[in-house]
Amino acid sequence: MFNNFIYKRLIGGMALLAALLVNIPIIILNLEHLHNWQIALIDVTVQVLCCFILGISVVGVLLDKTPYLWVNRHKVVVIIGLWVGYCLMLAGLNSLFLHVRMVMISTIIMRGVVVIVMMYLWSRNLKEAERKNALLLENQQLKHDNILFQLNALKNQLNPHFLFNSLNTLSWLINQDTVGSQEYLQKLSQVLRYSLSMQEQQLVSLKEELVLVENYVFLLKMRFGNNLQIQMNISAPEDCQILPLSVQVLIENAIKHNVVSSSKPLDIAIFLENECIVVSNKIAPKLQTEGTGIGLANLDNRYKLMTGKSIAIEKDSQFTVRLPLIKSEQV
Repeated sequence: MFNNFIYKRLIGGMALLAALLVNIPIIILNLEHLHNWQIALIDVTVQVLCCFILGISVVGVLLDKTPYLWVNRHKVVVIIGLWVGYCLMLAGLNSLFLHVRMVMISTIIMRGVVVIVMMYLWSRNLKEAERKNALLLENQQLKHDNILFQLNALKNQLNPHFLFNSLNTLSWLINQDTVGSQEYLQKLSQVLRYSLSMQEQQLVSLKEELVLVENYVFLLKMRFGNNLQIQMNISAPEDCQILPLSVQVLIENAIKHNVVSSSKPLDIAIFLENECIVVSNKIAPKLQTEGTGIGLANLDNRYKLMTGKSIAIEKDSQFTVRLPLIKSEQV
């Protein structure tokens, strides 16, 4: 709840305040001794100092700040011992040095009891505040761990999906174009390397993501040729970040759900607009769409978990998805 320095100051302040409060009557009574201000000052200082020592000792016992285990096990006995020691010490000082009559012992006893009660109440409130703060921190940590778990689970779902599609493409290309398959394999290894290196990262720079997209577009063009047209002309701002593999997911989604053929080429546009990266394609739905259920819902969940924002989806003659860019200072 507090760092060590602040914690010590807080305990000291509590003990000093208690010492001053219980000695206010003594301070007022000493006003009549102002003709001998030195004796009055010594008297008040002794009273406050003894109460302060009692208070800080008691709160140390109550908050388990002593290094001795037997003290923590016998707190009541230790506090009674401190109280008795305080009474004897203050009564002795008053009698020997200030020549105060021993009848003052009753006020000393009462002040000691009041100091102990005040420190008990304050330490109990402090313990309760510490307990609530610890629970709050624990809940926040659990929420954080849960979010990370969900994010990792969602990302781990993407990798097999992407790998499955890529291997299918490579298998098809090996049979059709042996020379081209070598270049395809090189680009595929770059994409996979990026995917693995970004596995532990929650966000990547937009510039890095666009490098992946360029390599991925090359892989797609090797398979679909002129049947797939992807227009991308983006100057990536240096201070913008995005979820890794998010643009790739949108491209995959467009190809999975739409016809890609010589009679119906698929056009995909990727551009920046209003602090969003936009992926848009003309709708030409397939009669049957194969899929694993991983796509826009997955991506939307990742965005909500990571940024608290949702992706925007517009569907008319064009299917358009907007991914909010994340400024570096917002992270």
